[in-house]
Amino acid sequence: MLILGGVITVGFTYLFGLNNTLVHLLMVAALALIISMSLFTVAALDYPFRGDIHIHPSAYENDLERFRVSKLSDL
Repeated sequence: MLILGGVITVGFTYLFGLNNTLVHLLMVAALALIISMSLFTVAALDYPFRGDIHIHPSAYENDLERFRVSKLSDL
């Protein structure tokens, strides 16, 4: 759905008529770059514990253990 929305959005920019073809090409390329970087960011953040750059769950596990043994968790 996200990719289809990106394709429709980039396709919509071709309906804008500009006199300068180079400016129009730069506008479409910039929009396509922004959409592709956004999709990459969504995909990278969707699975934060996997991949080459990932978050180790040990910090979260330590926090959960501290919360479990804390007297404040009985409130």
